[in-house]
Amino acid sequence: MSEYKVFCIIVTYRPDAEHLQRVLASITRQTPHIVLVDNTPGQHEALAVPEGVQRVTLGDNIGIAAAQNIGIRAALEQGADAVWLSDQDTVYPPQFLTDMLAALQTCHAQGIRLGALAPSYFDTNKGTVQAFVRHAPFTQFFLPQPGLHPVSHAIASGTLIPACALQEIGHMQENLFIDWVDLEWCWRAKNLHGYRTFCTGDVVIEHTMGDSSVYFRGKKVSIRTPIRHYYMVRNAIHIALHSQSATTPIRFEVFVKALAWTLVFPLIAPSDKRQHLRATLAGLWDGLCNRMGQKA
Repeated sequence: MSEYKVFCIIVTYRPDAEHLQRVLASITRQTPHIVLVDNTPGQHEALAVPEGVQRVTLGDNIGIAAAQNIGIRAALEQGADAVWLSDQDTVYPPQFLTDMLAALQTCHAQGIRLGALAPSYFDTNKGTVQAFVRHAPFTQFFLPQPGLHPVSHAIASGTLIPACALQEIGHMQENLFIDWVDLEWCWRAKNLHGYRTFCTGDVVIEHTMGDSSVYFRGKKVSIRTPIRHYYMVRNAIHIALHSQSATTPIRFEVFVKALAWTLVFPLIAPSDKRQHLRATLAGLWDGLCNRMGQKA
């Protein structure tokens, strides 16, 4: 694995310049192959990036999926063996890529048809390590343990995807724009192409889920902006009704969750409850009508 060529794809949107420098520093120490795709709309001051980082400035927000695909295509054209997806907030520990490649090698040695390999995530909003998820046939959560574990899906940041898997499964579904992009890809990989997603309990990174969190029925729930709640509801309905990526039990579960979120998100939002309600209702309607892409 010493000559394994890994490209890190970073998608940015109005990033904090100082924090982004820490993110880039943590990545450049581990791979020289980095593609930064900036989704920030309009004219703005160019991001300062280290020498060697390939920067793509879009001048518009085309969505996380489309931006990731731009970086993925660039990586594959330059002979990447794998892509490492990242958001603009994740600062990686020094041995991250070395440890992930060791886990990747274990998967290959065991004959696993690997679609994606992800670390464990410490959610800075909730202050806990996020549970892994499996479907049997409905969603089950289990605490990360040392070693490799098959899971139903993983969030994108910190995930390694072999190039051969991308070439067979395809890229991210761009009309989702944002939210459910990583889950849909993992489900499509397994259910339509036979590739599995694994998480390792031996590598932990910090990741921030949502913009804030509130307690609801004794649980800490991540809260996002109204527009993000729109996409969460709309894309859930799309996957449940109009996509073949997920299994029938999960499509049913996702549909029920989307209906619940339509009312729960506005209820627990700390402010602008009417705005949240308008957003979730619009997401519900657009999902039912299969009206996809960026919200007008």
